[in-house]
Amino acid sequence: MTEEKFYTLREERANYLTHGFGFLMSTVGTMLLLSRAMTAGDNRALLGYALFGFGMITCMGTSTAYHYVQESQRKAKLRHLDHASIYLLIAASYSPFTLILLRDEPFLGWFIFALVWLIALAGIIISFRPLKRNSHLKTASYVLMGLIVLIAFKPLTEIARAKDVIDVVIWLIAGGVFYIVGAVIYASAKREFVHALFHLFVLLGLASHIYAAYLIPL
Repeated sequence: MTEEKFYTLREERANYLTHGFGFLMSTVGTMLLLSRAMTAGDNRALLGYALFGFGMITCMGTSTAYHYVQESQRKAKLRHLDHASIYLLIAASYSPFTLILLRDEPFLGWFIFALVWLIALAGIIISFRPLKRNSHLKTASYVLMGLIVLIAFKPLTEIARAKDVIDVVIWLIAGGVFYIVGAVIYASAKREFVHALFHLFVLLGLASHIYAAYLIPL
């Protein structure tokens, strides 16, 4: 059996509309980032931005589909995909910063890049197991992936200061704060439309990270 949460039809409408907007925002953001990398002729940036875009679009698209579909069997399958895509988004969000901003720290950049993607792969596999049985493991892995950024926080800040782009770090932190606030709301409140409110904070976090990625000097 899977652990399922039930939402009213009007809640689900708000849920799929919010992340439907996120899907559009992710698509536009990805096009802007890829255009910037191609204009600069920077293949490393192209890879980092492409992975970020893939993660964003997949996560937002999967979430939108999950909340839109009401037929129980299809919805149950999409729920697993929805949870798996969260791992994909977290790992993808690291990619522009580890591959582009940390290019002068290649060992650290590639180490963190490989680590978050390995955890994401394990998390994606876990997501297709019974959800309730693995809920604590999934939660721990989300937290672990988010905390990995602390390993690189000092060099990220030093590089950003040296390149006069400290705003990259500021928006990176802002995005993390939005995600954390959203997670707290999701976990602690059970009122109607709370999930849509959680989605709004996800969108704020996502927009912050898109902007931070755009500010990275190429």
